[in-house]
Amino acid sequence: MKTKVLSGFLLLFFSLFLVSFSDPYAIKRISDANFRYEFYTTDKKIKVKDHKMYYWFKGGAIHSAESGIAGTLLDDKFVKMYHSNQLAEQGQFKEGLKVGTWKTWHSNGTIESVQNWKKGLKCGDYLRYDQNGALAESGKYSKDLKTGKWVNFEKNDTLVYKKGTLVPKKQKLSKSQEYRLKEEQAKIEKSQKEAQQLEITQDANTLTSYKEATKEKEKAEKERIAKEKAAEKEKTAKEKAAEQEKKKAADKAPKKDSKTKSFFKNIFTKKQ
Repeated sequence: MKTKVLSGFLLLFFSLFLVSFSDPYAIKRISDANFRYEFYTTDKKIKVKDHKMYYWFKGGAIHSAESGIAGTLLDDKFVKMYHSNQLAEQGQFKEGLKVGTWKTWHSNGTIESVQNWKKGLKCGDYLRYDQNGALAESGKYSKDLKTGKWVNFEKNDTLVYKKGTLVPKKQKLSKSQEYRLKEEQAKIEKSQKEAQQLEITQDANTLTSYKEATKEKEKAEKERIAKEKAAEKEKTAKEKAAEQEKKKAADKAPKKDSKTKSFFKNIFTKKQ
């Protein structure tokens, strides 16, 4: 009798076990050496996208791969627990990709990390805490890449990222190096000022030369015009004087009698 009851119980348990792993909409429960898992899956066929991490279930274990799947995709709520039944991780999947807010816990129950996901990519603020609940690290993700200022409170260190690439820190100089750098900077500034002053002086000298040359040209032009006017005036005066001399000569020369006067003069001369 006991054997029949035990056999029936084992058969029922085995049936439920098979149903739980064959029905994609039934909750799955598995465990390994460190944790126990509760999750759901979906048999929906999807088009895998590049550079995204997919989570899927096969052969009694959860697997993950970038840009690939080989089992039923994890979907909806996901819970990971320590064997003490303490929460270890909690979040949600959508067609194999992490979405929404995911949290992890230390084994003592204090929060370990908080991270937001969007379509399988980390996004927004990231927070990490130590086992005493003190904030250990904070930063931000954008499309799965670290961005902006990341502060590590445990190391008292701050790093800056740009599109996932660490921006190099400015090297911290010693006092002697700072003094030497200031001296070199002062020399450079002095040299620049001297060069600037020299340029200003040269420019002023060039401008003065241009002005003097312009004055000389204007003076020469005025002298040329004055000479031309004087020459023209002298020429006019000479022509006028020549005209007057010609007129005087004409006035002094004996005037010739007219033909009529000469005719009558000749007649009277013959009569006499």
